[in-house]
Amino acid sequence: MTFSKILFLSLVFLVTEVSAFEPLNTDDAATIGKGTRQIEQYFYTLNNNSPGDPADISSPGEEFRGLGNATAFPFTFTYGLSESSELSLGTTYYASPRGNYSPFSNNVIGFKWRFLGDGDDGLAMAIKPSITLPTSTAQQAKGLGLAKTNYEFTFITSYFWESFEIHANLSYARNPYNTNYPISGVFTTPQVNLISYSLAPVWELNSWLRLAIDVGSYLDTTPNNPSPNDYGLVAAIFSVNKNIDIGLSYLKSGTTMYNAINGFGDNSTRSEIGVTWRF
Repeated sequence: MTFSKILFLSLVFLVTEVSAFEPLNTDDAATIGKGTRQIEQYFYTLNNNSPGDPADISSPGEEFRGLGNATAFPFTFTYGLSESSELSLGTTYYASPRGNYSPFSNNVIGFKWRFLGDGDDGLAMAIKPSITLPTSTAQQAKGLGLAKTNYEFTFITSYFWESFEIHANLSYARNPYNTNYPISGVFTTPQVNLISYSLAPVWELNSWLRLAIDVGSYLDTTPNNPSPNDYGLVAAIFSVNKNIDIGLSYLKSGTTMYNAINGFGDNSTRSEIGVTWRF
């Protein structure tokens, strides 16, 4: 059985709630609560060996489609509209690569609504539509976002036990771009219509440490140009107190999970560290 089939079956049988939290790619179904504010400020270094493709699975605010290295500071502000819904605004500052264009890209507006469960115990489910605003054509040519409006719809399921939780995402993303300009030197790029799915178990070892594994796959459904990609990620989340978390993660991606883990072919890597603050 292929890795993609295993993930698909996992999603069928583990219809669980997930809330998206850094430094994972997979979102969770939990929400931060009415009137609560949250800031996620992270830093990552990334190496992409496949121009035109995102270096990691569809992960709003962290898409770099350029070839080579990038260093960036993704920032997300989230506000709890109600106990079961929240609004998020995100942007990314690119320290490199730099050029004759704005260093800010991947400006994302997202809304999450948890329609089942309390996001704390047992089964929970949520939906999350998001919009990524267009970048300039110069940014697109360098691989920093796309010069047309992109959108994504994610179905999130999570299941929470006392010291263990598991999250699954199933997403559809449409990523059009200005075809008059290349993406990192490539004109005929995939990633226009993306279907992605991921699974992330999280273990709470004690009151201050959680460990996670995050695996996923996406498939570009552009006619005559299928482009599957898998990724694997390991992460640790340190809770300084109930309102501050420090997260770090390491990701590898490739055309198959075997290639991703072993660094073969058109693979990419990402190292990330940062802080989440709720107030």
